[in-house]
Amino acid sequence: MLTTVASAPHVRRLGLAITIAGFAGILLATLFPDSDSPIASHFCLICGSRGGVDAVLNIILFVPLGIGLGLLGARARLALSAMCVLSALIETTQFFFIAGRDATIGDVVMNTLGGALGLVIGRHAFTLLRPSSRIALLLSVGGSIVWLAIQTVSASGFSPAIPSSEYYGEIARQLGHFEQFRGRVLHASIADVPVPDTRFADSRKVRELLDHGATVTTTVLPAGRTHDIAPIVRVADARQREIVLLAQDGDKLIFGVRTRAVVLGFRPPIFALSDLFPAVARRDIGLTTDTIAMRASYSTREARLNAQTARVTRDRRIATRASLAWTMVLPFQWHIEGTSAELLVSGIWIAWMLIPIGYWGEVGTRLFRGADTARTRVILVSIAVALLYVGLVVVPLAFGLSPAPPSDWLAAVIGTLLGAAIATRVAERDAVRGSTA
Repeated sequence: MLTTVASAPHVRRLGLAITIAGFAGILLATLFPDSDSPIASHFCLICGSRGGVDAVLNIILFVPLGIGLGLLGARARLALSAMCVLSALIETTQFFFIAGRDATIGDVVMNTLGGALGLVIGRHAFTLLRPSSRIALLLSVGGSIVWLAIQTVSASGFSPAIPSSEYYGEIARQLGHFEQFRGRVLHASIADVPVPDTRFADSRKVRELLDHGATVTTTVLPAGRTHDIAPIVRVADARQREIVLLAQDGDKLIFGVRTRAVVLGFRPPIFALSDLFPAVARRDIGLTTDTIAMRASYSTREARLNAQTARVTRDRRIATRASLAWTMVLPFQWHIEGTSAELLVSGIWIAWMLIPIGYWGEVGTRLFRGADTARTRVILVSIAVALLYVGLVVVPLAFGLSPAPPSDWLAAVIGTLLGAAIATRVAERDAVRGSTA
């Protein structure tokens, strides 16, 4: 049976602090204007093209408040009702008074689910931090299943999702919230198929080419940097779904192909090549005098961006890996460039999910103390390695991605060992306290 937290004064003080911080964070995140495009209905659960992102963020937003109320010992029904009412009041305020905010039933549901999750964590914090060996073993198994599920969704998000439809080419168009490309497009093609500024004659062939990672090629005479995304070559289908985007954003070349991340309501992976477009253009013609020949392609294993001018050639290969899935759930679009900073964040993304699994796994091993210690350790380490192998190799390969690189393996091992080390340290401190009590 799960044990709720004790109503000790220090626990209640911590709960009050987390509750106040969580409440303040909710207000800061929800009561300011935004520039999102409006949605079609306010009665949806997963709303708009980025519904998956909104759902995840709405759940996370209310988790701290739920944890704080749980540590305070608030009654579950009262706490859940209060969080639901708070969410409803926020959505009502957004609907009537805050520009750029979309009030939906789905936001209220996801906020309440996040609050409920936090409430469970807060009310059973003692069990999560000091579980019995049997419960710890169950928690480690459950945590492993959740991690594998996250890895599966992450890997699938990088798989191309090219629909069967009528395709339309768009060359330097003025489109909705995009900035217009001010340069001149001299040539554009997908493999050997020219991109028209109208409907493709053979959409089926274009789909097959994109499914097999065909190269999108264009030559432009640029006009200096832009302030926002300016499409150079874009392919959309009859339902206005974006299939391919090759664009300028400031001094960057950005490129993306429709993947399953979009189908799931997450942000699509967008890749970038920095410091490409010049800062200034000739005032007399509004253009630079050097053309830029650009090539970009995407497969489940990598994105490749290449640019050539009269003076320099730039080429970048960016490996796709499940650990980059954090870019899909940010509240803003991230441009993947294969930098060391992205490598670090990806490592943290993997490690933090495996810390609790390592912690609970170490506590769970105490069930086998009466058995042969060395043999038990070998078995448990083998199980841990098998789990990491499935998540870092088998799952990515199932969706066509490359296996996780050594850096992801290192992060996974560090996270698992760190969790186990924390569990060992906690057990030692508890033993010392027990002996001095």
